[in-house]
Amino acid sequence: MRCRTLVAAFAALLATPVVASSQNHARPAPHQAPAVTVIYGTLLGSDGSPLKLAHVHLWRGLASLGASRSLVGADGHYAIATPYTGPLGIQFSGVDHSSTTVRIVVDRPQAIALDVRLARYQYADSLEVVTAMGDWNHFEFGSAQPLVKQADGRYSLVVDATADTLAYELLGVTKESGHSINGTQAARYEYDNGGDYRSIIPAKDGHATIVFDPAALNRTPGKQSITFRDSTTMAARAWRLMRDWSRVEGAYFDSSRAARQRHDSLHYDLKPAVARLRAALRAERAPLVRQMLLFALMDATTLARLNDTALARDLIAHVPPGSPWYGAMPNALNATYTAYRLVYSHGAAKGQPDTSFERKLMERQDRILAEQPDSELQAEVLGDQVFIAKGLHDDAKMNDYYTRLVTGYPSSGQVAYVKSQFAPNRVFQVGAQVPDFQFPGVDDSTITYSRASMAGKTYLLDFWATWCGPCVGEMEYLQAAHDSLASQGIEFLSISLDQKVDDVRHFRQGEWKMPWLQAFAAGGFDNPQIKRLEVFGIPHTALIGKDGRILAVDVRGETLTDDIRKALQAPPTP
Repeated sequence: MRCRTLVAAFAALLATPVVASSQNHARPAPHQAPAVTVIYGTLLGSDGSPLKLAHVHLWRGLASLGASRSLVGADGHYAIATPYTGPLGIQFSGVDHSSTTVRIVVDRPQAIALDVRLARYQYADSLEVVTAMGDWNHFEFGSAQPLVKQADGRYSLVVDATADTLAYELLGVTKESGHSINGTQAARYEYDNGGDYRSIIPAKDGHATIVFDPAALNRTPGKQSITFRDSTTMAARAWRLMRDWSRVEGAYFDSSRAARQRHDSLHYDLKPAVARLRAALRAERAPLVRQMLLFALMDATTLARLNDTALARDLIAHVPPGSPWYGAMPNALNATYTAYRLVYSHGAAKGQPDTSFERKLMERQDRILAEQPDSELQAEVLGDQVFIAKGLHDDAKMNDYYTRLVTGYPSSGQVAYVKSQFAPNRVFQVGAQVPDFQFPGVDDSTITYSRASMAGKTYLLDFWATWCGPCVGEMEYLQAAHDSLASQGIEFLSISLDQKVDDVRHFRQGEWKMPWLQAFAAGGFDNPQIKRLEVFGIPHTALIGKDGRILAVDVRGETLTDDIRKALQAPPTP
């Protein structure tokens, strides 16, 4: 399980008659134009054989709007339909294989023939610890139980069962950390609503025995393939453009992570990719595809540090607030922010903030809120608006956006983060007592850093991780503040949210030694204390006074040292 849940079942979307075969698949009836878009074809395993169980899932936007799911036939054929146009996501999943998502664009109802072969899971070379989760623990990752290796090389685990069958998934079997998949033992399978499958086994007398046999894993290399039968369609063209940019973007971030691990500068030339995107934009005539290319180009030029104001003007002029790409491209809002900053940020008098582009951006985002149907997108925009209004010192608007967010979208992940920053009863707020915490040391796990151990000291709490680019970017400012303020008795305590404590130790062997107190929050954002402390994003800092009261929150950047000094000089908050 690793993807967002697809919930709505495949409903009666086919307004046009279809011809169904005895193998439980469907194709558009001949000589009839479909009243909806129908995607059909074959979904097979990497060896070209039908899968034990497979599904095709279709949705629009990022929030699974209009989501539907179709069972793939026993012969590997499938058909799925939607009344929607614009950007669509099609996910293909199957037992023992990695799921894949194909993103397309359609501008009118049509039939699209698409054949897919999935790649097999990449199994771990060494199966050191294999754990299982299932019905008995409500499929909670944090309470997965270890299987015991037997003399014959198999692994087993006996668990409680309340029915005559039990569903489970295994962790620690693939190379992808934290990825749960179906086991080698199964009477049947069921979809896990996250891109993978659960194994179902019989239970008897209140117990079930899970058996995992590494010898049954098919480790034969198998590649994924995606084939549009008509490669000239807009759907196929848009998919290739999105795929190619996604590959470049992935390679860029992989190189960036590798450079941080080496404590070296990033050497990745994005200019060829920018040139290809520009050429594609010049050649493209379809408005929906052009909008996607404008967003991708803005991303690319931003990463390449090319301040292209002309491109920014084109994006603002030719991507309407109601564009479906706002709900389909994760970076669309960031690209819009960059475009408005380039076009409308004209500088300000020294010492005065430049708010011109924020005000223009706020107007744009108000229109996005009014015209976009995607609830997750609406919540994200409202969260952005809260922070923009705060920066503009417009308390009325800030409170309005905050109220609309927390009352209208209570289940959104955006709410928890914004509440941690703005709620009247938030954990970290100036004047409040620092909440209790207890984290083991990085260098010596027998040492515990806590509110009690830090009592009577002035200190900066710093929540971070080695994988967090902005956190690493803060290192020079933290180092400078420490060098300047340590002699005054101010302590620094960094609490890592990394997966492994060794990640922190390795990081400190490089350029940034971080010669201050180091603690570790096992489990990262899933750590119960991290949740209780409302740390929903990093980097996150809090300055604590000798009396245990919070003096400042989220002080960072090049003004960190000065901000700490100012906070220490400010009168106590009642």
